[in-house]
Amino acid sequence: MPRVSRFAAMEIRKFGKGLLSCALVAALAELLMWSQPAAMPLLGLPGQIASGNPLGDTSGKLRVTDHAVRRTKQHGRLVIDVSLNYPALGCAGIDADIRRWVMGIVGAFEENLADALPDGDEDRPEETQSFALQGAYTVAQPSPAAVSLTFELWTYTGGAHGNLDIITLNYSLLTGQRLELVDLFDDPDEALRLMSSWSFQVLSRRLPLAGAWSLQMLKDGTSPDARNFASLTLTPEGIVIQFQPYQVAPWAAGAQAVEMPFEKLTAAGPLAVIWGK
Repeated sequence: MPRVSRFAAMEIRKFGKGLLSCALVAALAELLMWSQPAAMPLLGLPGQIASGNPLGDTSGKLRVTDHAVRRTKQHGRLVIDVSLNYPALGCAGIDADIRRWVMGIVGAFEENLADALPDGDEDRPEETQSFALQGAYTVAQPSPAAVSLTFELWTYTGGAHGNLDIITLNYSLLTGQRLELVDLFDDPDEALRLMSSWSFQVLSRRLPLAGAWSLQMLKDGTSPDARNFASLTLTPEGIVIQFQPYQVAPWAAGAQAVEMPFEKLTAAGPLAVIWGK
């Protein structure tokens, strides 16, 4: 199996059919470490609009308003800093779901770290430990009927190396439903096959494959398994497949994003209502 971050692997998504039945995510099981938490680069994915700006042509009905969770908690010598931005889109059901998702992540992060200290450790006189969660997002709109949010979540728990997760939330603006793979294509299995083949081709040309182990990592990370393609950014041109660090390449290579044109997906029957095609 590819080494996908446990944060992303344990994200729990339950999808409903109405405006208020979209799900809440909640799970952080193990947090790795990253250096210099203030330096959090954005991926700059194509077709996306910076947070806080109006979206494209949506007949004036949808505008992005930037919100943030900023708070610091201290448990003895443990200090937990949270700085996570998220959007509101002006659609009550969707906005409520996004906020529940964000607050679920924040709550799980704080609880897991507070519980990680051994009994009595919070009263020890040693120097303070500072842990952090930082998050930012970008917005894309494949058509006036859908919107795609891409979140970058950085976690810092001390040490010289940490963790980055790329997580996408896609919504129908017609129903308020959070969209899964089965909601995007007539034939999800064919979509997985096409994304697998395309990603392997693109990444095998992009990444230096130093031996059999790196080739196997790439094969595993791009195999036609829904877990490998859990984070898809929807754009007017097609999709951007988001791969986590360690999924298809070592940490030093960073998170990988593969653009896949709409025409390369036609055999899977991408739903016209999502892309307006």
